[in-house]
Amino acid sequence: MSENSELNEKMTEIDETAIEAADQAEAVEAAVETENVETEAADEAVEVEENETDEAVEAADDAEPADEAAAIAPENLDNELFDKVNRAARLLRARRDMLRDEADEDAARLRDLMRALKLLELKPKMEQKEMAELMGMRLRELNALMIEAEKHDIVARIEPEEEDMRKVVIFASEDAEQLAEAMGNKRKKLIPNLSSDSAQQIIEMLDQIVEPLVAMGLDNDRDRGPRGGRDDRGGFGGRGGDRGPRGGFGGDRGGF
Repeated sequence: MSENSELNEKMTEIDETAIEAADQAEAVEAAVETENVETEAADEAVEVEENETDEAVEAADDAEPADEAAAIAPENLDNELFDKVNRAARLLRARRDMLRDEADEDAARLRDLMRALKLLELKPKMEQKEMAELMGMRLRELNALMIEAEKHDIVARIEPEEEDMRKVVIFASEDAEQLAEAMGNKRKKLIPNLSSDSAQQIIEMLDQIVEPLVAMGLDNDRDRGPRGGRDDRGGFGGRGGDRGPRGGFGGDRGGF
């Protein structure tokens, strides 16, 4: 009986050892599977990243022909240069005409403002309705003029409690006339967003066009006699050189 008991105990120990070994084997296997899953995920991430990089490189390669297509072909540079400079000259002339019109409008507003300031010298505080009647202006135009003058500290406005532009009281600030003249003399740029440095660079680049062409004798601005321009005699070339006896420019009938 004692031998059987001892045998049973040994068998039990063997069984427990086997179970423990099996549990350890399962744990190791699970850890290996987890590591394999993580490795596979990492490999997939690397593969995705490589694919994205390859796609980006391919997209860049595809974009290169488009950039090359956007570039001007060497044989078309002359035409493109001519068209671009010609268009710039046309736009600059249009802008110059616009500035001339705006200058006329600004001068008219300045004259009206100076008239208003003269009235305020006679009556330091005046309602807009009275000022508009004395100046022969529409009330809305005068109100807009006074709002602009107030922004430049030329005048001050006292608005009534109720919204009524007729009863707005105007009075001039100190040095009002000097401030008004400074506002009128403010210069507007030909190209508003163009800096002085950029303008200087463009002028220097245009010299690279002008100077070699002038050196080739293509500057004919001073030789317009045959085409109706001024000739060396001070008159107009062609048929207009001798109009004095017939009463033309400076003739006996009192022309300009």
